[in-house]
Amino acid sequence: MNFSDVASLLHTADLTVSGKGIASAKVILTGFVVVFSVLVILIFIIKIYSAIVSKAQQTGKKKKIKVKEPEQPTTAKTEIEVPAPAPLPVENDGIPEEVVAVISAAVATMYDSPEKAKIKSIKKSGGGRSAWANAGVLDNTRPF
Repeated sequence: MNFSDVASLLHTADLTVSGKGIASAKVILTGFVVVFSVLVILIFIIKIYSAIVSKAQQTGKKKKIKVKEPEQPTTAKTEIEVPAPAPLPVENDGIPEEVVAVISAAVATMYDSPEKAKIKSIKKSGGGRSAWANAGVLDNTRPF
């Protein structure tokens, strides 16, 4: 029995109230079955996609880096002079050296080599509103 048959049964005057109720229940039940079966299919598709993506991410992380073992020093010792690194031209506005070191480390991790990015100066921000004041402004000016 398809939907057109049910619709034609509902429009006939020969059906009683109980007959129309049974026909309506069949239509509703069919709709529930279709909707929930499609939802179950979508859940399986999303789980399969999630498994594929997580497997791709795991293989990307598992790339092994081969580190060459250091060569054994020869019997003749040679001294190599390494020039001292140039100090950072940082303006000292009361910023602790530890903070400068952390900022420098964060910038160095963003780039592969230290030659690509250099820190010219580190300054404190200009104050302004506190975090609570910013949250209040954002909350009160958010569009509806």
